Amino acid sequence: MQYIKMHSELTKVVNDSIRGSIALHMHTLAEQYAEPYQATLHGWFVVCEHDADLLEPFTGLSFSLSEKLQLGEVEFVDKKQDWYEVYILLNDNEGILIYVPTAILERHKILQI
Repeated sequence: MQYIKMHSELTKVVNDSIRGSIALHMHTLAEQYAEPYQATLHGWFVVCEHDADLLEPFTGLSFSLSEKLQLGEVEFVDKKQDWYEVYILLNDNEGILIYVPTAILERHKILQI
């Protein structure tokens, strides 16, 4: 599981399409709020890489993606061509946008779309 909280961390993301999507979200947030992107203000990104990433609690948090999906405690799920984007709101303005490859999420049948 990769945590992306700064623009410089984008180099860790192997998938070009996901890296581009995160970069676009960071840029959009910076424009929308007229200030540089900051994870603690605008939210941050997680890229799931392995099946186990669905079950592991997020670093510093007490829940996993699997738990939130099963309880229906997500703001939205958007299916892209090769991945799902799942958004979880943490507080009034901070959230996590999670990228999950289609094969991983569908293998676990957690999400019924």
